[in-house]
Amino acid sequence: MNKEIEDLVRETIHNNSLVKINDKLYLKQYQIEVLDYYHIEYQKCSSVSEILFLIEDILENEEVEDSELLEEVALSLQEFNYYHNTNK
Repeated sequence: MNKEIEDLVRETIHNNSLVKINDKLYLKQYQIEVLDYYHIEYQKCSSVSEILFLIEDILENEEVEDSELLEEVALSLQEFNYYHNTNK
């Protein structure tokens, strides 16, 4: 049981670790994996808004398998964008 919990904790930490994409953009490891799966070129983006635009374009114009994963990434990026880039 302890081994399972330890593995789960390690996987969670790995999936949520931040990866630097460029000077202004960081993504979580699981977000990168989902974006790679859908062949979204996040490396060429300079902001979260650009990535969101690419995700929305794919969701609207293509039949996407397991779109829930991509929608989850979009929601987490929208939330991040709101809290970090919106003047309150």
